[in-house]
Amino acid sequence: MTNKPSTKINLFDCATAQKVIGQEKFLDSFKTILNHGAYCQGPETKELDEKLANYAGTKYCSTCGSGTDALTLALMAWDVKPGDAVFVSSFTFVASAEAPVLLGATPIFVDSDPNTYNMNPEDLKKAIAEVKKEGKLNLKAVVAVDIFGSPCNYDEIIKIAHENGMKVLSDSCQSFGSIYHGKNAGSIADMTATSFYPTKPLGCYGDGGAVFTNSNEENELVKSCRVHGMSPEDHYDNVRLGMTGRMNSFQAAVLLLKLTVFKQELQDRYKVAKRYDEELSPYFRKQQILPDCHSAYALYTINCDDRDELMNYLKENGIPCGAYYPRPVNTQSAYAKWNNRSLPVCEKLSKTVCSIPMTPYLTEEEQSYVISKMNEFAAEKMKKAA
Repeated sequence: MTNKPSTKINLFDCATAQKVIGQEKFLDSFKTILNHGAYCQGPETKELDEKLANYAGTKYCSTCGSGTDALTLALMAWDVKPGDAVFVSSFTFVASAEAPVLLGATPIFVDSDPNTYNMNPEDLKKAIAEVKKEGKLNLKAVVAVDIFGSPCNYDEIIKIAHENGMKVLSDSCQSFGSIYHGKNAGSIADMTATSFYPTKPLGCYGDGGAVFTNSNEENELVKSCRVHGMSPEDHYDNVRLGMTGRMNSFQAAVLLLKLTVFKQELQDRYKVAKRYDEELSPYFRKQQILPDCHSAYALYTINCDDRDELMNYLKENGIPCGAYYPRPVNTQSAYAKWNNRSLPVCEKLSKTVCSIPMTPYLTEEEQSYVISKMNEFAAEKMKKAA
């Protein structure tokens, strides 16, 4: 039996990186911004755009106000509008479906793979066939979500989408830092949207996001749309519909500093995940990562038929945990009118998944305690079932 650590265990850790980097460096960056006065899209955001594009391996990156903004801006650049069908996972955070709905498009919800929890390419084929047969909507785009930081089966999803005249938007809001067949998140699909919310693998100290593309035309549209559809030649001529989606310079400064430790943090997340993989009881079904891929491990998520009981047990023992996500998007009140497909895997996952502590700063003692308590729960369950 492993004793409870003296330190508090965190599900996420948004603060320790500041101590590792040095708080004075953040304060110096903020003073620089206060002195130059360019509080929105200042020199820090331009520098960040270049460094993020270089990291991802894309020609262009445009930072913006949030992950939701990033998703919406990418779809705006593709002129997604009423009458368009946008295929999206249902087992995800609501923003993935919210973005197309805000533009008037119709979300077509797709079931998940029971092992990876990501969009199931076979069900995507079925959903496309159903929309084609009905003949009311224009096939426009697929939003493929890398749930919990693990890349989708992009080879299959992109092939299916392109064969049907659609583009693929990678929702990498949880997966920046992941790798798919040698490619970094941001450079895999037609466009990519990511989030820098504090709990993400690369997080700022508020809201932030970015859009990645290799197309100059798409990048220029994103930059225009994030400032009300402004013309680059005449800032008082708004040539298209847009929004307020700018990143402020303070968040960019935070991300520039966080990037200096990002590689090490990803390595440390991977070490924690590897230990969980090896030492947690097989009673807990682990999320499967596709071959030749690396998750960014925004969350480490297991699958357990006694999920609610497990969560109560963990919380009683001082171990934070979360059910991401307890309701598929298609079952939520605002999206009920589009709940017209059977999504049995999504519905089951919503009742059985549990995310446990996953931070790059989780100590070995804390890891041991989490593993010990989870395995005690599993042993008791298996003993009763025997």
